[in-house]
Amino acid sequence: MRTSVTVVIVGTALLGGCSGSGDEIGVATPAPPRWDPCSISAEAIEATGLDPTYRQIGWGEGITVPDWSLCIFRGPDAKPSYFLNVKSSDIHTIEDARENQSNLAAVELQVGGRNAYQFNTAKSRSITDCNVAVSAASGVVVFTVNSMGTDAIAGDPCDIVISHTADLVLLLPPVEK
Repeated sequence: MRTSVTVVIVGTALLGGCSGSGDEIGVATPAPPRWDPCSISAEAIEATGLDPTYRQIGWGEGITVPDWSLCIFRGPDAKPSYFLNVKSSDIHTIEDARENQSNLAAVELQVGGRNAYQFNTAKSRSITDCNVAVSAASGVVVFTVNSMGTDAIAGDPCDIVISHTADLVLLLPPVEK
């Protein structure tokens, strides 16, 4: 009888010790959910110089990319020359972008106080792009300026994407240090 009482008391003490807030050393806390790039308000889109009336949510009809969430915004002017794609992943990281051998012209930088990585993908005559991957609370957010077709982008795509990223990175959830 004494042994069973001791086991119950020790077991209860151990279980009670596991009911903390999750901030204790060695206790895993759940990762924050994936940030939704379509949560960017029309006012924030307009403030960065993009068309606040245009927003494409997702990858297109019938296309599913479970690792990423995507929102596409159109550049300014009556005849915009580029789209700003904003995609987020809670599976991929900024390190994945750094390790991807198909990324070209890599530049390490800081945007809005966050660790960032600028790169281009394979160039062709019809598509010009520049990308900035930014560390996120859960995974990575990638801002991309893509040409809208065969016409050249009105300006340097890397200058444009850095400017938009600097304006919008402040809307991302804070990264824990």
